Amino acid sequence: MHFNQLICLAIVLPVVTCNLVRPAAAPQAPLFSWPAYPTLSYATPVAKPKSTPTYARPFKDLAYLVKNQTTTTWASIASPTDSSAKYGNVAWSALWASFNITTPPFTTTVSPTLVPSSELVKPTPLPFPEQYQDTKKYSFPAGFLSGFTGAALQVEGAVRTEGRGPTYSELILLPREETAKGGGKPDITNLNYFLYKQDIARLAAVGVKTYAFSISWSRILPFGVPGSPVNQEAIKHYDDLINTVLEYGMIPVATLHHFDSPLTYATSTSYQGWDHPDFVEGFVNYAQIALIHYSDRIGTWITFNEPTLDASIFSNWASGKNIVMAHAEVVHWYREVLKGTGKWSMKFSFSKGTWLPLDPSNASDVAATVRAAEFGMGHLAHPLFLGLPVPASLSSTIGSRAPNFTAAELEYVKGTCDFMGVDIYGTAYFTSPQGGIDACVSNSSDPLWPSCIVSTDSRDGWDTGATSNSGGHDFYQHMRTVLKFLDTVYPAKDGIMITEIGFSEWYASSMTIEEEQSEITQSVFYQSTLNEVLKSIHEDGVNVIGFLGWSYVNNWEWGQYDDHYGVQAFNRTTLQTFYKRSIFDFVDFINAHSA
Repeated sequence: MHFNQLICLAIVLPVVTCNLVRPAAAPQAPLFSWPAYPTLSYATPVAKPKSTPTYARPFKDLAYLVKNQTTTTWASIASPTDSSAKYGNVAWSALWASFNITTPPFTTTVSPTLVPSSELVKPTPLPFPEQYQDTKKYSFPAGFLSGFTGAALQVEGAVRTEGRGPTYSELILLPREETAKGGGKPDITNLNYFLYKQDIARLAAVGVKTYAFSISWSRILPFGVPGSPVNQEAIKHYDDLINTVLEYGMIPVATLHHFDSPLTYATSTSYQGWDHPDFVEGFVNYAQIALIHYSDRIGTWITFNEPTLDASIFSNWASGKNIVMAHAEVVHWYREVLKGTGKWSMKFSFSKGTWLPLDPSNASDVAATVRAAEFGMGHLAHPLFLGLPVPASLSSTIGSRAPNFTAAELEYVKGTCDFMGVDIYGTAYFTSPQGGIDACVSNSSDPLWPSCIVSTDSRDGWDTGATSNSGGHDFYQHMRTVLKFLDTVYPAKDGIMITEIGFSEWYASSMTIEEEQSEITQSVFYQSTLNEVLKSIHEDGVNVIGFLGWSYVNNWEWGQYDDHYGVQAFNRTTLQTFYKRSIFDFVDFINAHSA
């Protein structure tokens, strides 16, 4: 009791009872009820298969087709002595004489380890779930191929290991390794040649359904030419790689040529030696060897990766004749001799980005865009999809530099692409040059000749989207237009497959691993683009049969390591791989729209 209260009682008690006065309570901080965090969500792995489909007879039934071909192995011997052997260790070592090669840190295949559950925890959902409500009820069609891809020269490393021969790309890109930001050699890169089992296990663990890869011609045939020995170690390597993909429940997609022609076919006028007089025979021989060994387990095949670049890099359209004929001969042999049931295409690409008119209502802009498509793809796509000669815009401008096909050849090559395979890395708007296309065409000294078009990646003061580290831009708002254009101009009986698509985050090479893992630009790119593909399928009636992201891991991007296209980060010192959030967001979007 307070002292004042006692005084009150003492004074007035005989007369009246005083009301007691209690002091005010001390102020209290308001209590906050902490909500529980959402329950951790984990990635769901790909289900193990109950059976594996087959597309051709197995190797044991086809081995008789390998004619006049011996098998052998090669080794890095300090002082080989078999100089009399045409394809012996002395000859193999001579192939590497001008290359300074870094030896890999180990030389045997690494067994996979279980991916820890701590790595499979999904990231916090992206902050705009309402973004894709318009496609909530849409599903990708049955059999839709979704996943990620890589290429031998860019991920395998071990370039001089177990008999592999050097490639043309290594030769011509040596100068860039010295000058490019982030420059480096492919000698180690991701060392997928020895770590492929772990790479495949990691993708399957987060639910990736398709693994696309390329077979190295110079591993299978180090000397590249018909009659030279087959590298048995390479045969066994890709055999086990394919079996590993299937064992984990994933679907393999194989490319036969991804910018890795053997040095034998090097020329001064073609990016990959595609115009070499012996190229067709050499490629067909190599392809037949690969198909005899692997065609039973692979249902989707690509002959050439982006052969359209020979025109954009070397202004060499003439090599298109060899590319088209080599592709067609391989597919005819596959269908008629192997009786294979798999699907075929090559991977077309766009110089300067996919084609869009700067102003669709402007006739000259539309004409410039059509011309861009014809110069960029028509010399290959017209014969393959339409059975037609190269576009007149091309042949009338460059004359004999354009590939020329006879009527019989056009009949032979038509239909050998079951689907349109296309690699998409950005968009560009096209318009006519000042003075018009015709004036430029008539003046071969014009700097824009022979294409005679102008491109830009912005309009109305805005780029098409976020800038990637490689210079391209996000472009989801134009995806439907691009797909409808291809479907209309070059219809294929089995539709369109996006065989590569990707986004390298801006300056990701300057981020820590943790920063790069949490970066959201790549997630936004994939989800927004996939959303437009759903609209293309359901609202535009385009038969899109697949979507393969580039790439499953950051890798060697043609002379440098600064463009981080991977959905996994990679430490090239420790050879450790780390999931980025984009791989989870990609898989979640696919699963949310799977029937």
